[in-house]
Amino acid sequence: MKPKIDSIRLGCTVAALALSIAGSTAAQQFDAPFYELEKENGATWVEEDKAIDTKLAELEARFGKKPNIIYILTDDIGYGELGVQGGGAARGMPTPNLDQLAYEGALLNGFYAEPSCTPTRVALMTGRHPVRTGLTDVIFPGNPVGLAPEEVTVAELLSDAGYATAMYGKWHLGDGEETLPHHQGFDEAFFGLYNAAPWAWNTPTERVMWNNYTDAPDFFFRAPLRGKLEGKKGEDSVEVGPLNAESYTKFEEETFERVMGFVEQNAEGDKPFFIYYASHLMSQFTSHPDWEGKSPMGTHNGDQMMEHDAYIGRLTDKLEELGIAENTLVVWMSDNGPMYDLFPESSYTALRGGKGDVLEGGVRVPAVAWWPGVIEELQTKAEMIHVTDMYTTAARVAGVMDAIPSDRIVDGIDQSSFLLNATPSRREYMFHYSGASLGAVRVGQFKRHIGSGHGGLPGKAFFDIFKDPREEHGVMVSMLWAWVPFDDIQRMHEAMIETFPHREPYYSEMDE
Repeated sequence: MKPKIDSIRLGCTVAALALSIAGSTAAQQFDAPFYELEKENGATWVEEDKAIDTKLAELEARFGKKPNIIYILTDDIGYGELGVQGGGAARGMPTPNLDQLAYEGALLNGFYAEPSCTPTRVALMTGRHPVRTGLTDVIFPGNPVGLAPEEVTVAELLSDAGYATAMYGKWHLGDGEETLPHHQGFDEAFFGLYNAAPWAWNTPTERVMWNNYTDAPDFFFRAPLRGKLEGKKGEDSVEVGPLNAESYTKFEEETFERVMGFVEQNAEGDKPFFIYYASHLMSQFTSHPDWEGKSPMGTHNGDQMMEHDAYIGRLTDKLEELGIAENTLVVWMSDNGPMYDLFPESSYTALRGGKGDVLEGGVRVPAVAWWPGVIEELQTKAEMIHVTDMYTTAARVAGVMDAIPSDRIVDGIDQSSFLLNATPSRREYMFHYSGASLGAVRVGQFKRHIGSGHGGLPGKAFFDIFKDPREEHGVMVSMLWAWVPFDDIQRMHEAMIETFPHREPYYSEMDE
């Protein structure tokens, strides 16, 4: 069975395709395989887009403004951890509110992120594969690399369209002032630069694992550690409180209360709002005093999962109480798979692999889309959707597709019809990068790992993700028929990189 691969076989030479796309005046430049899909499905997509635009226009007429958008990004939660996916109470950490979110909307079982923190965050913000932006690796304190000012974030798109924009939580896209959220399209921000690890390692406390590391001085990280930061658009950030292993226990609560305050402040205003809530949980090192020991699992991870779940319930209740739930798209997602280096304090997934891997356990993550009255209830979607798609989908919902930059590849595909009208996903392919190197290619149900050879055999093992989701039985000979189309797709991708080269890493001037 090979229809999904055949559907995006080359229709012209790689070079000709790249040149024709480079000369296009389209609002968005996609990666090459998308154009092959568009040839087959373009007429259908036009009709789907008309239906979405009609639905959005009706909502705007009803509410008097564009829809609100809330993106919630969690940290290191593995696929299958929600109760609705077989986790939750069965894992000793009930998730009733997240389960309810899924029951009232769409459970996205085919949602994919990048393998680690910083890459997923830049993919969400820019709609681009991290390798295109120069941010391919996890940023550690003191590293001067960060989100380039030339990148156009989803917050900038929406802010320019009249949205009130706010970022709360874990930023992790650079230490330099110009790389921070309030210089990247957000009107206001309350955030930390990293997760709890640097502060936990830097602060003596009984709560912290690996106590032999807790006396590490600042120079262990090559730079002084900044605490809780606050920023207003166009102004420099201000440190408004210290962070250490103890204060971090309540940082998430403070962050969430900022989210709730922004929702209440903007519910009845003239502007729609966009909130990027990047949860500090699951930091795995500490628990909020009110939640410590509450999970039957008996770990910080379990306690934090229950804390986070409670916040999600409070947020959706508030949206309904304020009468804006039916004009608000909420997408909840994880940034990558579990960080098994901290097991058993880490999350878990039945898939093979975890954080840092291009195996399914590293990149397939739990996700839910919720919009009462718009997204049909009780949906379980297995089709592919990628974190970059959230960028372009937000642009469609906000009516700013034409503002997407056309001088670069934007990998995100508009999935508004898939989410809001239950039509098929427009994504049949994915490129999984491990840092700056291509680690795997997915087309339909098939996935090829790059550089997986042994014993003199080529390093191109294939997996049927439907039959072998744990990727334990890689095959080569029985998939010989797939070599040419996979090679074609990879060459198309590489040709587009030559046409639209990757950005060099952006470096900030850091204080000594």
